[in-house]
Amino acid sequence: MKFQILLRLSAFTVALSYCFSVCAQQASTEPTTIEMITVTAGRGTDLADMPASTTVLDRPEVQNMPQATVDQIVNKIPGIYINPSLSTALHPTGSTFNIRGFGTSTNVNTLVMLDGIPLNDPFFRTINWAQIPKNSINSIEVIRGGGATSLWGNLAMGGVVNVVTRAPQEDKLSVYADYGSYNTVNTGISGQLFKTDKMSMGLSFDYARSDGYNATPADYRNPNMTATGAQVYNGLLSTHFTPDADSTYYLKFKFNQTQETTATWNVAGNNWNTYMLSAGGSTRFTDNSSVNINSWASWSQMQTTNAGQTPTFSILNPTISTPYVSQNELDSYQSFGGSVFYQRDFGQFKDVKFGMDARLITSNDNIGQFGSTGAMSANLINNGENTFQGLFVSGTYKFEHIPLDVTFGLREDFYQIANASLSGNVYSATGVASPISSNLNNNSYNSFDPSLGLKLYANDNLDLRAGIYRNFAAPGMNQLYRTYLSGSSITIANPALTPQTNFGQEIGFDLHTKQQDAKLAFTVFNNNLSNFLDLATNCSSIATCNPVISGTGLASGSISSVKQYVNAGSATLRGYEIIGEAEVARNLKISLGFTQTWAFLTNSDYGSGTAPSDPTNAQLGQVPPWTLNAGAQWQATHDLMLNAHLQSFPSYWQNTGHTQLNDGATLVDIGFRYQWDKTVQVYGGVQNVFNVQYLAQGLGVTTFEGNTLNTGTVPTVGMPRWFTLGMRATF
Repeated sequence: MKFQILLRLSAFTVALSYCFSVCAQQASTEPTTIEMITVTAGRGTDLADMPASTTVLDRPEVQNMPQATVDQIVNKIPGIYINPSLSTALHPTGSTFNIRGFGTSTNVNTLVMLDGIPLNDPFFRTINWAQIPKNSINSIEVIRGGGATSLWGNLAMGGVVNVVTRAPQEDKLSVYADYGSYNTVNTGISGQLFKTDKMSMGLSFDYARSDGYNATPADYRNPNMTATGAQVYNGLLSTHFTPDADSTYYLKFKFNQTQETTATWNVAGNNWNTYMLSAGGSTRFTDNSSVNINSWASWSQMQTTNAGQTPTFSILNPTISTPYVSQNELDSYQSFGGSVFYQRDFGQFKDVKFGMDARLITSNDNIGQFGSTGAMSANLINNGENTFQGLFVSGTYKFEHIPLDVTFGLREDFYQIANASLSGNVYSATGVASPISSNLNNNSYNSFDPSLGLKLYANDNLDLRAGIYRNFAAPGMNQLYRTYLSGSSITIANPALTPQTNFGQEIGFDLHTKQQDAKLAFTVFNNNLSNFLDLATNCSSIATCNPVISGTGLASGSISSVKQYVNAGSATLRGYEIIGEAEVARNLKISLGFTQTWAFLTNSDYGSGTAPSDPTNAQLGQVPPWTLNAGAQWQATHDLMLNAHLQSFPSYWQNTGHTQLNDGATLVDIGFRYQWDKTVQVYGGVQNVFNVQYLAQGLGVTTFEGNTLNTGTVPTVGMPRWFTLGMRATF
């Protein structure tokens, strides 16, 4: 496999080299027109000017891709890895989002934004990609690594992804509808309601549904295991103000409802509701300086029903278990935030920003636990509050006689944990209640997060860049406050968790033609992460757990496993990226990305007594050692666009304890877009063309890379072959 990868890389390098020479000869006689893109992930800075590895996909590129959902599109961007299953086929807390090893379902360290507003769930920090209809996207911006640390602060360790939505087109109405495998429907309408000289208002509504596929392999399937279907509603009302030629402001109201009708078992399901009000804009002054503001308020509610089984489910005899509702959880949380920054040039200091941002998150998590008879075993209420404040200054010094840019950033972050409590009742087998009531400790932290970047424009075809930075990521509210039972296992809150901190370095180059129609980027990165967060097992038998639960209200002998999020130790995440694209002919564009990541704990210091520590020098869970992406886009005729994408990854471990191995796979997607006339487009695609069968979450074992099966681990298959055909019209 590694030899094949080297061959692919070598072939691509040869193709790029050929293109550099050919395109350079054509440059003087064939000028290229590049569509302007509004870039917001850099808070006003063009991503191309940043000393970091960046990517911007414009609207035509996004719409031409064969993937039907945003999570699948983002997963094809080089350097990014998301669980290849559809996000709506996973439990909301089980999706991964990974850049350079930063980001798993239990330790999210990459910031995702929608129009500059954090999209990471305020409580679980995972991403509900269903909030973003594909048709709404204007561009997708990616900053890999910590180059945006000083601009965004918390969670920007692995990088930043910002999805920019499209404003309603002037005097136009757009409708689309497509149909796909497993009775999947996507449809939507958007348009401008009215427009004056200074104001315009637009409205969009999108609906999606799917019966989904049964993700449990047939050999391990219980008759009560069903497909994960979903229904998604998205609405957006947006108003744009232009009081004068130098000012533009907006006001938006957005809602999303995501309903997952099942989650493996037919008695389980999820319902996720989010409402968001946002406002912001900018004013530019006569000295070319500007003031930029952004604010939002969101209200979210996640209702989850989980399933237990009696007798306990076993893959060796899967048909005998009967599911029951083991947990009903209603999690309500609010998020309020905003930012303001002043931007201007000062002589050789360009693009200087002085700013501040703040955010408040409050949550109420109400969990009802039930036994197999339907009797309530516990009712636990978790409350908490997190607040963040940041002060930042950033800019670029451009030397007058040296082709060198020095980019700097200084940021001070403040983070507080407050008003946290655990209350409720634990019930005995006879229904006797044992009250639980405790206030959890308040804590506060601050973090100084500077960054320094260099970009040397060596010549018309070569840029050299380097960066060094420090950043931090606060624990998620579910890691701090959430206590819940699952049969004889309990996961307990840990408000003593400290933020993770990282010291990172990277160096690389960008090789390109003068007209930017062929590019090759290479980056080496190294990150040293302290206070690494992981889910730990504190005890794994009744005898060892009895002392742990003493005094909690839990009956002696009722618990055989106690888990808790802990600061597990220190980790190193290092590797390299190769990202390239080239127009090898006037109508053919190819792209390739290869990322190698070594991610491992260098020490693990939480283990004590019977609590085992995580293994060191072993690949972190949910981080593939390498990923390969390749693509081709061919303008076959004036009206017909064809495209294809390949993604390849090896087997990798689902967890840091190496007790669940996921399959590797090479997946191919193809698609087309045909411009029927000036008004109508026909489009379609096939994902996983060769219907590759693989376990996206594999079989479990009982010990580190052991041979004894964990018969209670339910494996899941990856997304099968999936067809989509649709039509889009703009009037």
